[in-house]
Amino acid sequence: MPSQTEPASPTSRYLKVRQILDLAAGASTAEYQGFGRFWNLSLAEFLTVEIYGQRMIAPAGTPDRGASSGLIRALTGQPPWDGSQFPRLPWEGSAVSASDIAFIQAWIDDGCPETDPVPPPAQAGTFEQRLALARGDARHTAVSASAINQGRHDDGGVKQRKNIECLTPEELQRYRAAVAWMHTFDEYFNDERSWAFWGRMHANNCQHGWEQFLTWHRLYLYYFELELQRFDPTVTVPYWDWTDQYEQNKAVTEVDTGTIPEAFRAFVDDRMLAALAGKIPQNVLDGLKKIQGQTYDSGPRLFTAAGITYAENPAVDDLIFQELAITNPLFYRMRWPGGGAGLFENYPAPSDIDNILAIENFFKFASGPAENHFFGAVENIHNLLHSFAGGVNPNWHEPMDKNSRVEPEQGDMTAPTFTAYDPIFWSHHSNVDRLWAEWQQKHPGKDPDDLQAPLPPFAGNVAMSLDVHKLGYEYVKCCHCFPTDSSLTMTRFKGEPAGVHRHVMAKHSRAEVRLHGVRYLARGGIIRAFLNQDDADIKTATRGNPNFVGQFHTVAGPCAGGPGHCEPPDLASRSRFDQRPRHRKTPSKVHLDATECVARLLAQGATDFHVHLVVLDFTGAASDEVLALDAVTLNFFD
Repeated sequence: MPSQTEPASPTSRYLKVRQILDLAAGASTAEYQGFGRFWNLSLAEFLTVEIYGQRMIAPAGTPDRGASSGLIRALTGQPPWDGSQFPRLPWEGSAVSASDIAFIQAWIDDGCPETDPVPPPAQAGTFEQRLALARGDARHTAVSASAINQGRHDDGGVKQRKNIECLTPEELQRYRAAVAWMHTFDEYFNDERSWAFWGRMHANNCQHGWEQFLTWHRLYLYYFELELQRFDPTVTVPYWDWTDQYEQNKAVTEVDTGTIPEAFRAFVDDRMLAALAGKIPQNVLDGLKKIQGQTYDSGPRLFTAAGITYAENPAVDDLIFQELAITNPLFYRMRWPGGGAGLFENYPAPSDIDNILAIENFFKFASGPAENHFFGAVENIHNLLHSFAGGVNPNWHEPMDKNSRVEPEQGDMTAPTFTAYDPIFWSHHSNVDRLWAEWQQKHPGKDPDDLQAPLPPFAGNVAMSLDVHKLGYEYVKCCHCFPTDSSLTMTRFKGEPAGVHRHVMAKHSRAEVRLHGVRYLARGGIIRAFLNQDDADIKTATRGNPNFVGQFHTVAGPCAGGPGHCEPPDLASRSRFDQRPRHRKTPSKVHLDATECVARLLAQGATDFHVHLVVLDFTGAASDEVLALDAVTLNFFD
């Protein structure tokens, strides 16, 4: 057994990591495949140790090294550490807190240094450091993308559903872990936490071909998402923007040749190979090893690439498919994207979506009313994508049973009875819901007929479904969040480069700079926003300046009452029995449209964006009496 060292006091981040894990393990005597408390190995051994085929610290150079490390996956209960194969770490101990996991992940992302000191537990460092941030003399850093929804959960705010192509590795892993968690309850027929429970609900209750298509499915997603959030409150259902794959799919002419988002594809990892070793023939295992690092839009395509003859040994096939689903809970065996010649010539282009969103009549956009029901434009294109994503089984042939649950003729996405069992269904319908939300913004007040009609089996009616914000979510392609210290007033804000995804840079409809938790202070003034202008100050031109986003005027004045009268209320502690109206000094938000500014800078060759704010009083002088806030975000939308 490799040598171990005694835990030391946390004078460095490395030793702090060991202390966190030791405290969580408590009196546990878990052996961890003979390594014991593997985090107390020498640092060199810790960086390379594997537990049951899972490397605990991802190799240097791995993208998102921290989130990709087996240790972080095990601490957060991601497969196979979700109970499907192994319990969450540490075994026989206490769960590690989210903040401590974030500390460990940051240490890994920073290269696993051995001697750097533990930072002091202050809001943003010393008072001098915090003041430097508030004066624009230092840069604000972005937080983990999942922290955005965590913050919205903590303060009761609106969470974000994002484009699945733009999720960070951490966000995607959290979503996969939540899906895997729901599957652990599938044996309990009436447990609403189970994946199968929601699959059966669609089979028995779904509404199609009339005006309740959109309203019913909106509540269906809403209640399903709440179950995911029992496991992880940061998780929302990401949407699949079908047009992201338009170029690949517009010319699909053969069965099982379509393209879907990478998040749903099949792939092989070290854990899977270790789990299959000794259970399948060595030549099959060797074939799987050769395709590591590749992703495949369907199971048959993975089999072909690995040189495996499908159906030659059904028991081996089943073992491989079982492990593929553990490796990626968003992969689904009964899915073969694509279709025969000519079937998908109408795969939606961006212009098709624009035309649908331009329809002014709700029934023509959605689907018809009860007395004259018909399929509307958005439901029609939704049907096409169901057929495309499910596809036709390339291994089915006569005289096989078309309705077999082992080897059906068509993918489950093609049949309402089975469609919601496929994880891609949820992102497909999240996109349908997003399109309705966009249509509502373009055509306000054009609602379905009967607002009081119930939407069984849910505790809600049509009226409840009309506003996504009242249901607690919004659609954002991606968001970059920079927390600020609201205890200090700000004269300038300078953000680090946001690291905007290349996919977002290439394709988005609009962009916004948002200010969150803006306080009402004693003096009013002007807040100006710029992109990519490090030297922005009170003298920086706005007219004709390609970097200028926009400005906002605050309205303020002296308090009308005694000390504390105008202090912002603590919304988190407000009693549910408190019937008083919203406090007039409740912190608010500012939304500044950055679409044109982003377009100008992209045309000039910008490869990333960073936000800058300048604060002035009404005389045009710099002021530290105008702005205090919780965060600044840069947001992009499809």
